[in-house]
Amino acid sequence: MGVWSSLLMAIVGGSGSGKTTVAKKMNEKLNNFSSLIKMDNYYKDLPPGVNPQDINFDSPAAFDFDLFFQHLKNLSEGITVQVPDYSFITYRKEPGIYHEVSPKEVIIVEGILVLYEERFRSLFDLSVFIDTPDDERLLRRIERDMKERKRSIESIIDQYRKYVAPSFKSFVAPQKYYADLILPEGGFNDVGMGIIYDATVQKIQSMKKGSGSPA
Repeated sequence: MGVWSSLLMAIVGGSGSGKTTVAKKMNEKLNNFSSLIKMDNYYKDLPPGVNPQDINFDSPAAFDFDLFFQHLKNLSEGITVQVPDYSFITYRKEPGIYHEVSPKEVIIVEGILVLYEERFRSLFDLSVFIDTPDDERLLRRIERDMKERKRSIESIIDQYRKYVAPSFKSFVAPQKYYADLILPEGGFNDVGMGIIYDATVQKIQSMKKGSGSPA
């Protein structure tokens, strides 16, 4: 029996960059050969009595990196994981609610800080940084948070100035230098998406040849 081998792909970018769109489109394009896992589900629970406006959700301290790493490692080894469901209304994991993610030939991993720690960078076979202008990211964040998270525009802008913009410069943007590919315009860049897809297929074929598996 052969050793399980998955190709891990990181899709990284700032909040509102379009990384979720890229990840979903790539997952759809790869059809039944890929699984998608989101870093957003690995936020730490907000402590009781704490105002969400006082928390920097773009900081590394906001995430449960250990659980996230363990799940990615399990998937890379062919082990199915139970991913928690995180609510952006309560800012806590939904008690007892999980969704199962099964290992596939390609594991697409999407999030703002996927390449932040060195131990994560060593897991990935291919990494992509979504490069989107600051003003466009802010507009998308306003639209998303008002529609999906029922927040006021004042609170969104205040949080952006206080936490999001500084965190992007300190934590998110530097990941660009660890990425294999930089994709401007995100999922709307058809040429770039094609290049990523072709690179993924080539790497899968190379991994199969290296392991002696039939093409």
